[in-house]
Amino acid sequence: MRKLIYLLVLNLVILSVLQGCNADKSTNNIEGKSKNLTHARLFKIKEIDEHTTLVDLINPWDTTTYLGHFALVERGHEAAPKTPDYYNQIEVPIKNSVVYSGLHTALINELGALESVNGVCDADYITDSATIQNIRNGKIKDCGRYNAPILEKIISLKPEAIILSPYFNSNEDTKYKPLGINVIQAADYMEKTPLARAEWIKLFGLLYGASEKADSIYADIETKYNEIKTTAQNSRSKPTVLFDRIYSGGWDVPTSGSVTGNLIEDAGGVNPFAKYKNGGSAHLTAEEVLHTAHDADVWLIRYAGTPLTLKSLAKENDIYSKFKCYKTENIYIANTLTSQLFEDGAFHPERILLEMFKIIHPELNNKPTVYYNKIAR
Repeated sequence: MRKLIYLLVLNLVILSVLQGCNADKSTNNIEGKSKNLTHARLFKIKEIDEHTTLVDLINPWDTTTYLGHFALVERGHEAAPKTPDYYNQIEVPIKNSVVYSGLHTALINELGALESVNGVCDADYITDSATIQNIRNGKIKDCGRYNAPILEKIISLKPEAIILSPYFNSNEDTKYKPLGINVIQAADYMEKTPLARAEWIKLFGLLYGASEKADSIYADIETKYNEIKTTAQNSRSKPTVLFDRIYSGGWDVPTSGSVTGNLIEDAGGVNPFAKYKNGGSAHLTAEEVLHTAHDADVWLIRYAGTPLTLKSLAKENDIYSKFKCYKTENIYIANTLTSQLFEDGAFHPERILLEMFKIIHPELNNKPTVYYNKIAR
């Protein structure tokens, strides 16, 4: 009997310990004022006093876990006493940072805080003119490739924070933890809708002391986006839209749970691959794409480098000439090295939506395009 009681008590103790280990390490159970996020689902913000704001970064590959917890503390002040010890403290506004992605440096520049960026990765692929100028005059250091950063150079800059876009099981933050450098893993690209991704501007506003400006910019983005969407969805025709082309032996097509898939629908088009529900893209063979989208009305292709033509496209792969939109020459191409398609696409989806609306529904808006041009023969 004593043994039975002992085992029961032991089980209860183990259960309570396990429950404690699985406790929700987020702002959910902390008293404070949560910031209203209308679309974003991969981060949370809660103000717990006038000088301390808590941020949770949710893991997009397992939304029951987190990529990081940060306490943003206004410079010259102490963190709120009730700040949990597992929140890494960052003084804001950040004055010295290394930012891996050119998409994020363009956003930081828009917020008026580019002087707080001292290092970048993949400098050759940055198209934001102000960032390029700061790289040329030495204010911003080139810290190597995104997938192979020069750690010694980054460490020598003594950044208060590093901002990067994580990928599955990357563990990039572990390189810097022993050095006490905060790594903010901004998984904005894993959001499922254009407005959700754009709403990350609110987090960057908090980090760089431009919260009011960020909120204002986002409100304008949301209003313009929804106005275009309403007009597009009231159109009578719904053209089918094909995206991109074969790369590395396969064709990545936008799913209904992706930003691009949502842009197609919101621009008044039909995504032929909407049956794929996961986020991001579905990797298909060219034959599978042809089978599903052979009668697509419009084709949008993003490329880098030498401009595409109908002739070069068919020479690249004869299967392209079998699509209806190839035969009707209704193909639009965008050079991502010379335009800000990716930068604007990340945090200004209203601009990309307007562009796609012009292309998909020229009968409703025949104004010149900014990013895409009709393919030449």
